[in-house]
Order: sequence, then C-alpha cells, then structure tokens
Amino acid sequence: MVETLIFPTTNALPPVIKQQILDFLRINYPEGFRGGNRLRDWTSTSENHPAHIVIVEHERLISHTEILWKWLAHNGFTYKAYGLSGVLTYPEFRGQGYGMQIVRAGTNYIKASDADLGMFNCHPSLKGFYYTSTDWIAMETSVTLVGDRQHPLPSDELLMMLFLTERAKSHRGDFESIPIYFGEDTW
Repeated sequence: MVETLIFPTTNALPPVIKQQILDFLRINYPEGFRGGNRLRDWTSTSENHPAHIVIVEHERLISHTEILWKWLAHNGFTYKAYGLSGVLTYPEFRGQGYGMQIVRAGTNYIKASDADLGMFNCHPSLKGFYYTSTDWIAMETSVTLVGDRQHPLPSDELLMMLFLTERAKSHRGDFESIPIYFGEDTW
C-alpha cells in the first residue's frame, strides 16, 4: 500500500527510509558528499530544523521532500522562512504524479505552520512544475545572495516564494527589488 508519512525530525525517520534518501542525494547531488562529507549520514543540518514527508510502499521510498525553516532578516524585518529541499522521486515512479503529490504535501505543511513566508531556489527549468502544482510564485526579478556575508555571490537559481502572513504580503516588493542574503547556501 502506498502511504504518505510525515516525520517531524530527521531522528524520527526509520533508518531504511533515511538511507534511501541519502543514497538518492549522494547520486544526484555529489557535491554535498565530497571531502569531509563523503560519508555524510545527515540530510540537512539540525540548525535548519528538518522535517520530512515521504511517499513509500512497503518501506521503499517513492518520493520525498524535506521542510526546513530559519529566521531570515531582510530590509529591517525578520521573517520565519520555511522552504522545500531534497525534493526527489525515484526514476521508476516519475510521470505518475508522485512529485506533484509530495510538493503539495510539503506546501500544505508550510501553510499550516507558523511561517511568515515560504522560499526555496530551484533550477529555472522547474518553474512550471512548482507554479502549476502549487501556489508558489516565481520571483523573476529577485536576487538571492549566498556565501560569505561580506562577499556574497548571486545564486543562478530561480527563487520561488509563498507570502503567508499579512506582514510578508505587504513587503513582497522588498523581496522583488532588494537582494536577499540567504546564508552560506540555498536550501
């Protein structure tokens, strides 16, 4: 039976599911598993408060997303920003709606949380997927800065956002016109 399960922390993940997530990430994002991280056994750092949503059948991972959050300072305000990361569907299950299902589940998780806004960066070619499957807004004019705070570099990825609270909605223009320093890297 295919099930959608939510795990509020990485520690709550059953080891067999966690290993499948790590194996997928290791193959598809090898840059995160180099050098001192080559034997990495974590999906995201605990400082980003990871929660996981998975679609499984008999403990076999079909699809996954990780929900992260952090405090984000921007233009004199601090926002509780949630985002999607680690969105994956194993190849043999693609084209069957699981990717859209996992993104909707992650989006609903964020909407039900205490987030001011949702944000994540993705390859520009994925804009249509996130835009048509959920309420995410492609922030075409936004610039996300990452890296060292003193010398950040612009990300070449597209910023996708949700504006959830009235304060976040009223400051949407700030996110469109003022570069956003996100931290060392995007989710």
